[in-house]
Amino acid sequence: MRLLLLIVVLVLHLVFGLLNINSLMFTHDINMGFAVYTGPLGLILLITSALVAVLAYVAASFSSLRREADTAKLLRDLDSVRQSLDSQEASRFAQLQAALDKRFAGLDTQLTQSRALPPASTLLTKDDGVSNGQLKQDLGALSAFLRRKLGD
Repeated sequence: MRLLLLIVVLVLHLVFGLLNINSLMFTHDINMGFAVYTGPLGLILLITSALVAVLAYVAASFSSLRREADTAKLLRDLDSVRQSLDSQEASRFAQLQAALDKRFAGLDTQLTQSRALPPASTLLTKDDGVSNGQLKQDLGALSAFLRRKLGD
């Protein structure tokens, strides 16, 4: 868009210069402050305005490049933050997996110990009701823990 605008401005300068070539080439005394020159003031002003248009285009291009570089830097920073968060999440899942493995190992140990006992018909006492209740409570707590951690 800016390049198109620059081309339009330069074409308008060229058309203006061609239509007014006699006036632009008319010589004037040009006072520079430290010396006086005689030359075509109109042509000098036309060339100066064209140079200003080109300089404005170059400045806008540098600004656009700087903005794109800043955007690329922000995207790289966001990617590094995302990778860091992913690794932290992976470590949390590893900790959860270790805790679950430990808990399941404990439950497995309890189950194997209960299988090693004599048949339940010979050990029907009040203590068996308590141990079964304790086992049900542990399983309920484990189920609640899994639901909390896994969001289900």
